[in-house]
Amino acid sequence: MQLLGIVVLGFIVWFGFQDREAGRAVSAFDLHALVMVVVGSSSAVLLSSSGRNALRTLLALKELVPGLRSFHLTTESMEKEREELCSLWKNGQRSAAVALAEKSAFQSTKHTLDLLLQRAHETSSAKVFTELRHDEISDWQPAISNWEMLAKLGPAFGMVGTITGMIQLFKNMSSENLNIGAAMSLALLATLYGVAFGAGIAGPIGHFWNGLLDERLGVLERCEKSVNELVTRGAGA
Repeated sequence: MQLLGIVVLGFIVWFGFQDREAGRAVSAFDLHALVMVVVGSSSAVLLSSSGRNALRTLLALKELVPGLRSFHLTTESMEKEREELCSLWKNGQRSAAVALAEKSAFQSTKHTLDLLLQRAHETSSAKVFTELRHDEISDWQPAISNWEMLAKLGPAFGMVGTITGMIQLFKNMSSENLNIGAAMSLALLATLYGVAFGAGIAGPIGHFWNGLLDERLGVLERCEKSVNELVTRGAGA
């Protein structure tokens, strides 16, 4: 993955020195600058990540689409199962609680029931749920960190596009038909896209995913508290 990142980075440097049709009219859109920012920033993700984490970084975009928000929906389902399991246990419906945990797809539900059946001490439940929280962080924190890194690197790659564009501008200044205004706007658009990408897209996505991960960790923390409360109640009954 790192080798691919180096190749992509090399391509971006080469691509930056290609002609940008500097004589055309001033426009708010420049495909050349957009490629410099987006592909250049992506090369940094490839350089710093394993293939699995790079894929998770891309898949994180699914949570922005209402019909594809699987992570958020899974967290909600985990919380509903926790509430249902605790309700069944409090009401003495132990067989129904066991049946719920057996058909559950969530480790949090299964571990909650196992700890209740064992009347586990707080230290045991803390160990189990700490491991579950660690697993969630290990799975998703690298992808979140990548989006936070993109928020910082977007403007930097915008500057790369601007610098290479300015070099091309100085190179072609002797041309009689050079439109200085259009050439300058094309060069500076890369910086604009970089700032917009970093502050307006990558940064908010990283913040959004931090919130989603906090929700998931919150469910696991509530599972641990529920186990401790129910075991204590059972011991005092």
